[in-house]
Amino acid sequence: MRTKTWGAISTTALLSICGLAQGQSYSFEPATYTGSAAGTLLTGQDAWYLPAVANSGDGFVYTYAGNTYGVVANPSGGSQFVGGECSTTLQTFVRMQHDIAFTEGTWTMSADFNGLFSTVNGGVLPAADNIGSWSMQPSATARYFQFLMNWGSGAVAGILQCPGCPPLTNYAPTGDKYHILVGYFTAASPATISFEPPTQDWMDLSTNNWYRITAKWNFTTAQLLEVSIRNLTAGGSAVVTDLSSRGMYLFGGPSSVNPLPTAMRLFTGSLAFGNVTAWDNVSVGPMAMGPSCYANCDNSTILPFLNVNDFVCFNNKFAAGDTNANCDQSTIPPVLNVNDFICFNNAFAAGCSAP
Repeated sequence: MRTKTWGAISTTALLSICGLAQGQSYSFEPATYTGSAAGTLLTGQDAWYLPAVANSGDGFVYTYAGNTYGVVANPSGGSQFVGGECSTTLQTFVRMQHDIAFTEGTWTMSADFNGLFSTVNGGVLPAADNIGSWSMQPSATARYFQFLMNWGSGAVAGILQCPGCPPLTNYAPTGDKYHILVGYFTAASPATISFEPPTQDWMDLSTNNWYRITAKWNFTTAQLLEVSIRNLTAGGSAVVTDLSSRGMYLFGGPSSVNPLPTAMRLFTGSLAFGNVTAWDNVSVGPMAMGPSCYANCDNSTILPFLNVNDFVCFNNKFAAGDTNANCDQSTIPPVLNVNDFICFNNAFAAGCSAP
């Protein structure tokens, strides 16, 4: 396992700007989205929908200013975010879903997440797991993995300790900290999900605090390749962890033949008032930096397809710790270094005959 720490990223893109040729990005800002302090229904806006799953409730678009739950502003956000709280009265989970045209190959996702426990609607501690999750759907049949936001109560089966990590602390009685786990499958148990924090950096996270989480995986091999987490509120660095040797796979195990997923879902857990999730800057897309023209980082096709945007794209990939920024293909840590900037500059100067 290799873990790398990188400095702050200036862009609000969580999935590198370069990787959205077939993917999608959502910042939940006006005029595409209509929000309010009390929350405006997300369903029906920009093709977000409520899936036909039992006990499902809608998510909402909130303004940061004056929002019902007191969710703090995202330093990398705009004026709005999406989220919601489960309902004791209606016995519903919040499910916000959007279709994605997934294809074979390597994909990346990124999302800004904030979780907290609220008493606004009568929430009473101890909190109930889970706070929420990010997943690909349909999870019953498709090649998928998920991120699970968990209080550490012990109510969820299959939670493992990461290498060198202590056991999860139970924050359900206080609702002031939580953990983010990766839900994955193994070669030995290709149909039984396990949950694990990638490193201790994903444990003991503060509530009402924004974190950016990213992942990279390959649908063809059904393997999880890399994840990262960055504390946006505190202004910390992104901690990037290589999972390629950890034996973490999508549903179905190595080279799964399960169908590709068709959607992504943002979820708030527990059928009782209290758990609140907030999401911003959600993106998912295929890796677009290919060997045909490495310098065309943003995959543009309009002449001149090599331009200043490619430098911005490469810088973002480097800052995010993306292995595709390893231009000189070095293997000695740190594999991402100043030589990659020199290499990219030379590739740009050499030009390409086609995008």
